[in-house]
Amino acid sequence: MTRALLVATMFLPLLGGCATNPTTGGAIFTGGMSQQEEIRVGRLHHPVILKQYGGEYGAPELKRYVESIGQFLASTAERPDLKFKFTVLNSEDVNAFATPGGYVYVTRGLMALADDEAQLAAVLAHEIGHIAARHHAQRRGRTLVANIGLGALGALGGRAAADLGQFAAVGILRGFSREHEREADDLSLRYMTRAGFDPKAMAEFLRKLRANARLTRIRRGESPDAVDRFHYLATHPAPAERMERAAEMARNAAVRDPVTGRHVYLSKISGMLYGGDPEQGFVRGRDFLHPKLRFAFRVPPGFSVLNSRTAVAAFGPDGARLLFDRAPKPADGPMTFYLREVWGRNLRLENLETIEANGLEAATAATRRRGMDLRLVAYRAAPGTIYRFLFLIPPGAPGRLSTELRRTTYSFRLLNAAEAARLKPHRLRVVTVAPGDTVESLARGLPYADHRVERFEILNGVSRAEPLLPGRKLKTVSE
Repeated sequence: MTRALLVATMFLPLLGGCATNPTTGGAIFTGGMSQQEEIRVGRLHHPVILKQYGGEYGAPELKRYVESIGQFLASTAERPDLKFKFTVLNSEDVNAFATPGGYVYVTRGLMALADDEAQLAAVLAHEIGHIAARHHAQRRGRTLVANIGLGALGALGGRAAADLGQFAAVGILRGFSREHEREADDLSLRYMTRAGFDPKAMAEFLRKLRANARLTRIRRGESPDAVDRFHYLATHPAPAERMERAAEMARNAAVRDPVTGRHVYLSKISGMLYGGDPEQGFVRGRDFLHPKLRFAFRVPPGFSVLNSRTAVAAFGPDGARLLFDRAPKPADGPMTFYLREVWGRNLRLENLETIEANGLEAATAATRRRGMDLRLVAYRAAPGTIYRFLFLIPPGAPGRLSTELRRTTYSFRLLNAAEAARLKPHRLRVVTVAPGDTVESLARGLPYADHRVERFEILNGVSRAEPLLPGRKLKTVSE
C-alpha cells in the first residue's frame, strides 16, 4: 500500500462523524458525538463542577430569576429539543462556561460584575451559542482528526512532518477555538435581539471584563497590556478585539424598545456574597482569615492578596510574592523532617531550622531557583494538618522586605472559636447616589486596602472623570 493510500485510508472512518451545525446549516465534524452522548457527558460532569466551584449559590428566588432569563434565551436558539439547565456557582471568580447537553454555568462573581439584566443575558446567550452550534462535539471531532493526522504525518516521515503535525495539533485547534468564540458572540447577539435585550450590553460587559482583567494583572505586579495580546496559540480572541467587534455588531442590530433591566437586576443581586465565603476564607486588608479552618496571617505592606479555593497568593513590589496553602501530604515527625524529606526533598536547602510561631511547631529553610531566593516555612497546626508559606524574593530586594516577610512568618496563628464566629463575609449592597457624592467618596467605603477607586469604577462601569447623577443606583461592598 502506498503512503498516500495509507493516509487516505486512515481518514475514511472519520466520514461517519459528519453532522449539520444547527445554527448555520453547514457541515461539521463531531467525531460521531450524538446529542444523547452530549447529554450524558454534561450530566456526568455536573456534580463534579458543583464540587469544584463550591456548590450551587443563591436563594430559590435568585435561582428562578437566572433560570427564567436563560430559558427565555434558549427558546430563541436552534435546538428546541434540548433541555437547558442554568446554574449559579458559589465562586467569587468572574467566569461563565457551558458543558455539552445544555448545561450553562455562571458564577456569583460574574453576576456581581454585571450591571443589568441585559449584560447577564449577553453572557448566558454566548454560552447557549456554544451549545447550540455543537462546539463541544466539534472540539472532540477536531481532536480526533489531529490525533489521526499526527499519525499520518508520521508515516510521511521527516522532522518537517513532525513539526507540521505539532503545529496542526496545537495551533490550528486553538485557532478553531478562537473561531468558536467569535461564532458564540454572533449567536449571543442573535439570541439577545430575538429576546428583545439591548444589543449594546455585550460590548459593555466585555469592556468590564477587560478592565477587571487589567486590574487583576496590576495587582499581581504584571503588565496590564498583556490582556490584549494574542498569538496563534491563544485560546480566545484578544479582549479588545472582541469588545470592538461586539460594539460594531450592536450598531447594526435593531431592537425596538430594548430591555436593559437594571433596577430589577440590582434588586436581585443586592445582598449577594461578594469575595470569599467562610469555606474559602476572607481577605481583610493585609490580613487573611479563615473562619472555618480557623487560622490567620498578615502579608507585608504593599502586597495585594488574591485568594482561591486551593491557595492564597500575595504579590508585592519588584516581583516579590508569596504562596500559602495546606500541605497535600503531611508527615509525622519534626517539621524539619517534613521540609527536608517531603516538601523540599528535591531542593538544596540551606539554614534549615526549627522555629515556633504563636505556640505552633514550625520549620524554615532557604534555597535558590531561577535567580530567585526562596524561603520555605511550614507549620504543624494539628495532627495531620500542615500549613506552609513559599516566599519568592527577587535578587537585590531591600533588607526591609526580608524583615516584613519574617513578620509574616510569625504572624501565622490559629483562631479561637469566638474570633472565628465574629468573622462575617462581605456582601454586595445597592446604594443611591446623593447630592455631592463622587466616585472617590463612595469608593472610600469599600473594605479594601488597595485600588479602591479602580475597584468601584469597574464594579459599576463608571468613571471618576464623570459626575454621578443623584438618584442613580450603584453597587458597593460591606459586611
